[in-house]
Amino acid sequence: MDKGGSLNVESNPAHSQSAAFGSAVGPLAWPWRLLLILASGVMLTLAFPPFYFWPLALLALCPLGISAWGGGLGWRWLVVYYLAGLLYFLMNSFWLIPVTFGGYFVLSLYMGVYWPIFAWSLGLTSATLRWPAAVLIPVLFTALEYLRSTLFSGFSWFMLGTALAPALHLLQAADLFGVSGLTLLCGISAGWLVDGWMVWRGKVGMGRRGWLVETILVVALFAAVWAYGSFRLGQPLGTHGPRVAVISGSVPQALKDAGGIAVDKHIFNQFFVLSQAAAKQHPILIAWPETMVGGYLNRQWLNLSPTDFSSPSARRLLRMDQRFYLRLRRFARKHHLSFLVGSAGIRYDAAGRPIQTRNIAVLITPTGPPAAPYAKHHLVPFGEYVPFAYWPWLHHLLLSLTPFGPNDDYSLTPGKKWRRFTISANGQKWRFGTPICYEDAMPRPSRMFVRPRHGRKGVDFLMSISNDGWYHSRVELQQHLQMDSLRAVEERVPIARSVNGGDSGFVGPDGRVIKLAQRRGRTEFVSAFAVARLPLDPRISLFSRIGDAGAQLLVAVAALLVVISVGLAVVARRRKGTNKVGPAI
Repeated sequence: MDKGGSLNVESNPAHSQSAAFGSAVGPLAWPWRLLLILASGVMLTLAFPPFYFWPLALLALCPLGISAWGGGLGWRWLVVYYLAGLLYFLMNSFWLIPVTFGGYFVLSLYMGVYWPIFAWSLGLTSATLRWPAAVLIPVLFTALEYLRSTLFSGFSWFMLGTALAPALHLLQAADLFGVSGLTLLCGISAGWLVDGWMVWRGKVGMGRRGWLVETILVVALFAAVWAYGSFRLGQPLGTHGPRVAVISGSVPQALKDAGGIAVDKHIFNQFFVLSQAAAKQHPILIAWPETMVGGYLNRQWLNLSPTDFSSPSARRLLRMDQRFYLRLRRFARKHHLSFLVGSAGIRYDAAGRPIQTRNIAVLITPTGPPAAPYAKHHLVPFGEYVPFAYWPWLHHLLLSLTPFGPNDDYSLTPGKKWRRFTISANGQKWRFGTPICYEDAMPRPSRMFVRPRHGRKGVDFLMSISNDGWYHSRVELQQHLQMDSLRAVEERVPIARSVNGGDSGFVGPDGRVIKLAQRRGRTEFVSAFAVARLPLDPRISLFSRIGDAGAQLLVAVAALLVVISVGLAVVARRRKGTNKVGPAI
């Protein structure tokens, strides 16, 4: 940036070699570029809950694309992009502050990196390849978003395609390529606007005729997506599924953290009373949220005898858990239903030493012993595990970022099997999977449950259990519910949700919220229940078959584009240097 405030393009050697899209932009005064960057941040924020202005998702990348187009991004501008990305994630993930301020800040520091990477890669490729923005922006942004949602355990919040959940006709396309497919759609829309901006500015670009052709193609694409959505929404669903009850809790995490048998009994009784009321509506399955049964409910623990322990507190804990299990089992037999409850599980080695602690979902049926539990696969970093256990000094340092402090290492063992449960009634059987906590916030766990087996879906429905009592803001709760709409359409299954603190209820296979537990008109931070018969969907989605293969392909394409662009820039630099030295030999 020179003293006059105009854009310095000399920092990009390939810029002067661009005959079309690279040189088409021309200098942007620095205040305009800064305003464009901030405009994208504002539009992205407004596209998500609690604002729900989903059309902005189709436009939000346009200002960011214009600001980065054609290169000219020196290190100072990359710092500006980073600070803008940092500010965006600090502003939007504020609901993490009550859980862990240190983790919230470090996570935002990391997530902000993706903004300058996008700006740099877009500036580089646009200045060398001369491709339309309607191609480069969606490919690069979707690839980076997928990496953000998977690398280092991933953070799948604020994936742009999720903002389209209220647009039911567009949402139906998620069963093809998942949320990344919807993000790609948003990128195409924004790229088309960037191309139109260049034509409007009278730059070289692709010319008016080229942009007219692009417009026809983009309109045709959106018309096809809309028609596909209408077709999917018009298809009849299959037979009605089981009648399910979900219990919604209002247990503050501070109460759970207080611990103690008296607290565990109080929480258990609260959910048990709600289950008694729900049983009057004759469900065949009642679900409780994650970890709402204190202690442990795995079979090895329940089969122990209090005399196996010398510690009085361990003996009291075992007796309590055995009573919890017996009460649930007797109630299940009396009312001919099953319980799905969230708890912890503990395993001992041959010498009687505890070796594993897991976050589990336990199914208690009217007959037979409890089924083997499902242990949560995807653990939350710094909440359920702390990395670098083999580097004690770093591990201890990172413990300060957890909600439990530097002296308490609450690390769990991840599950190894995608265990599915079966319930039956009146001669019918249904299979279901149980994403725990944030496993429903990312596509892979749900797909691992649903992916086809022997020509049919792996499960008939998903039963999501979560403890959102950590959060004091409704924003996180609304965003969490919205992501279940994506998962339901991606897999074409209904999702029942039992959430402590958040929205408990049912989402149909088309992404529509069918019913929520409520009390006095409120659906969050309430003790209530909801009962519904699940609408099953026999369709097997393409996404269930191929998963994130489409997004992974985009990552490979984006990497290839960047490598080619770097190569072209190096060649341009060498040619420029040769011309300065003297005539070529």
